[in-house]
Amino acid sequence: MSEKLTITRRSALSLLGAGAATFAMPTIIRPRPAWAANGVINVTTYDKFLPKEFVEKFQRDTGIEVRIRLTDDQGKQYNLLTAEGANPSTDIVTVAGHRYSQFISSKLIQPLDTAKIANWKNLNTAYQDAPWARVDDKLWGLPILAGYEGLARNVDYVKDAPSWQIMFDPEYKGLTSYIVSDFMTIAMQMLGHDGDFVTYLDKADIAQKATNEARDLLIKHKDMVRKYYDAGSEVQQMFINEDIYLAHSWSGPAAKLIMEGHPIELSVPKEGTFGFCYTLNVVNNAPNAENAYKLLNAILESPEVGAAMTRQSGYSSTITGVADLLNDREKLASTLPQEQLDRIIFFSSVNRDMKNQMIDRATAEVKAA
Repeated sequence: MSEKLTITRRSALSLLGAGAATFAMPTIIRPRPAWAANGVINVTTYDKFLPKEFVEKFQRDTGIEVRIRLTDDQGKQYNLLTAEGANPSTDIVTVAGHRYSQFISSKLIQPLDTAKIANWKNLNTAYQDAPWARVDDKLWGLPILAGYEGLARNVDYVKDAPSWQIMFDPEYKGLTSYIVSDFMTIAMQMLGHDGDFVTYLDKADIAQKATNEARDLLIKHKDMVRKYYDAGSEVQQMFINEDIYLAHSWSGPAAKLIMEGHPIELSVPKEGTFGFCYTLNVVNNAPNAENAYKLLNAILESPEVGAAMTRQSGYSSTITGVADLLNDREKLASTLPQEQLDRIIFFSSVNRDMKNQMIDRATAEVKAA
């Protein structure tokens, strides 16, 4: 940014009265960057994550202007912060928990000081001190919205399903579907292994054996599957056409079907599942860090904010009391009983390279079998 030369009223008077031979030195005022202002906070987040009504109320209550920069990719946020270095133009970014290590190792975000968030107690206990959110014995962000993998079933045709084993029940042969790579980790979990590979750091042989066991299970029951799918729209259409009655599904596509009135229910079976959580993170060297904490505290002030986030984004809120504000259909689409919520293992950033390599290879082998 170019430096602006400003002559103050006092220096101008000095110039006028100094005579031809004497000139007063003008006062140079270095302007603060536009993003470093007392009444401003700069947030980089996804579309529909921060409800308009909440932002407007926060601005009225605090006098702080909220400037939102929309993003659609974690990598774009990372690249921008890296390029800006010690002079970031944003105060808060929105990072998924399993991407923490990348941002933390590059010193792009700062540890969260929960003592500055009086309403932290209003966060659901499943998120207040979750293992995935703690790195180097510090918390790094405020969890706001969560997505997870669940067992979706057409309740008109499928009995209660407390276990993932129902995906291999001969009664539903040719009526199931899943994303191979994602369901592979679920199968590992069902078999008693670590589908997120956190405990397999420096244990490649054990990890490979566990992966192979899950791969062989899926190959053995390959005739159960109507179709492997990749996009959420595919599993939605198969349910609508009644081509399938059961599926491994991410919460977003299933929630949309439920909200549209289709007889779908999403649950987390007893063996557990995996999920991810979007968090709001204070940027390292944030120009308006104190304002950032005021915004984080305001988000947790009332479950109405969490309910609005859920309705807009389609993800599940992390704030206690949100379910009480949703209608019955919204509850089916966006909430879980606490015992099922507690079964979700949120993806860790640990050992992801090993996981990706082994799962990708096993996925190709299942498809080729």
